Amino acid sequence: MIINKYIAIAILASATLLGLTSCEDVIEVETGFETPQLVIDAWIDNRPQDQTILLSLSQDYFDSNLPTGIENASVVVRKEDFTYEFNHTEDGKYVWASEDGETLGTIGDEFELEVKYNESTFVSSTRINRVPEIDSIALIFEEASPIFEEGLYGEAYAIDFEGEGDSYWMKTWVNDTLLNKPFELNIIWDATFDPGSGLDGVTFIPPKRRTITPIDDDNSLIPFVSGDHIYVELHSISNEAFQFLAITFEQITNSENGIFTLPLANAPGNIVNRDNGESALGVFNVAAITSNERTVE
Repeated sequence: MIINKYIAIAILASATLLGLTSCEDVIEVETGFETPQLVIDAWIDNRPQDQTILLSLSQDYFDSNLPTGIENASVVVRKEDFTYEFNHTEDGKYVWASEDGETLGTIGDEFELEVKYNESTFVSSTRINRVPEIDSIALIFEEASPIFEEGLYGEAYAIDFEGEGDSYWMKTWVNDTLLNKPFELNIIWDATFDPGSGLDGVTFIPPKRRTITPIDDDNSLIPFVSGDHIYVELHSISNEAFQFLAITFEQITNSENGIFTLPLANAPGNIVNRDNGESALGVFNVAAITSNERTVE
């Protein structure tokens, strides 16, 4: 996932403009990064398959190495009287093994996460929220224009539930490749971009349902061609998970804002250190998932 890389962004110290003396001047940026923190990447779901939680250490923003996986932690998820143990396999991956089609639960079930590491205990709670069906995947023909290259573009149709505050994460695979670029991150609040729109219980708006179409390096839509296979999943997420992803999106697309670039900061999650009440890095979410697929003819 792209998210794990950006959970661990270290908070940058404020930089003061010292003066414009030469375009060749070198400005040393002090990141203020000192002590690595535990990062808990706990995006799991209720499908009848193995579930994985990733533990790693945060690192300096300018460190290009992969995050260090944590191997000596204890990870459990609890639901009422059930305890699901996640055992370490490799590189900070903790896995709960599903047997005989076993799942973590159903929509409405509530869960608690507990991670013990270095004499500290990190906790979080969430529930499996509802998720609508993806009714269909449409292919829309667009003529050549300043916006579109001539060709077919995809749209995934789903109808938001009545009642404000449902949030979703739509993921798309084209020919078995996950659309994983920053501007392909497609999170939905009710049927639109974010809270406050007033929309509820309606079909997802066009920009959201069309984000199943891949983009190129210039963030322009790439039309589908005959034989392309489109597979789309819709995940239910908590409002806290939505806000985390929204802020993460702002951070990883920051360079697009020019002079309005935001200060780099960690995206706030929903996990806390039970011993001191401080927020930890990461998110705990248990999703219900619907899906649909189509081959371009």
